[in-house]
Amino acid sequence: MIGLAAASLAFSAPAQTVEIAPGVHMPLVGLGTWLYNSSTVEGALTSALKLGYVHVDTAADYGNAAGVAAAIKKSGVKRETLFVTTKIPGGLNLTSATAALDAELKALKLEYVDLMLVHFPASMDAHLSGGKASRQETWRALEGFHKAGKARAIGVSHYCKKHLEDVLAIATVTPALNQVEYHVGMGTASDDGTDDKAWMQSQGVTFMGFSPLCGPCGAANHLELITGALVTSIGKKYNKTGAQVALKWQVQQMIPVIPKSANPEHLQQNLDLFGWELSQDDFAALTQATQPPVTGGGDNKTSGDCGIP
Repeated sequence: MIGLAAASLAFSAPAQTVEIAPGVHMPLVGLGTWLYNSSTVEGALTSALKLGYVHVDTAADYGNAAGVAAAIKKSGVKRETLFVTTKIPGGLNLTSATAALDAELKALKLEYVDLMLVHFPASMDAHLSGGKASRQETWRALEGFHKAGKARAIGVSHYCKKHLEDVLAIATVTPALNQVEYHVGMGTASDDGTDDKAWMQSQGVTFMGFSPLCGPCGAANHLELITGALVTSIGKKYNKTGAQVALKWQVQQMIPVIPKSANPEHLQQNLDLFGWELSQDDFAALTQATQPPVTGGGDNKTSGDCGIP
């Protein structure tokens, strides 16, 4: 594809990124778009791109690809300067997965994406259908998509060790990244309680946190990472907001974050995570925090995804 060579040059060795695959550098901060419709996404991404964002995260399941496409076109920015992440559903066979991949690329009106993920280790319906066989078939479809130049990197989301082992058993391309829930409050969880974070990293799979401000956790827990006593008291030391402190805790670990906002002021704050560092003591205090708990289990130990067959 004509855009891939230019994209490789654009992300060859930039600051404020993490290398998730050979020559593929993901910005450590991006714009999340879960639960935003196309109209909201278009406005939020348009504002974000003006502020200097270069990474947007979406998914076929979000149904907002038209808004992402419109904002990119409106911005006038060069495609090779952007990093676009999207996802297709899990639980698909080879034919269905291949069709879903091409449909998502068409919906985004792009020649390629920078990162394509399998959204879930099974279908997202009540039956959680799919299992090992579909994980392997879907992965084969992603590898074909990658080798055709339609994705610079490929990975997974919501996967635990047992799910990734199914993929690694047949993979010819190592998954670049696993995107799972992670935020302040989960720092003392066991490896099993963070979707096997340490094991994933030992396999060369980048660990990425979605919902870094615990948006799905309920209003009280969400606010704990924005206006809570711990994050705001630390923030005062650096003249930063509580949300910036919560996000910095992950970025300082080289874990990419994708906070969601359509408010230009908040978008700017979410981007302002560089040029300063949390002290060892402040970082440790955030790591030791046990609130808010993880969404799935409510016990700060498991997201619930590890129970998926």
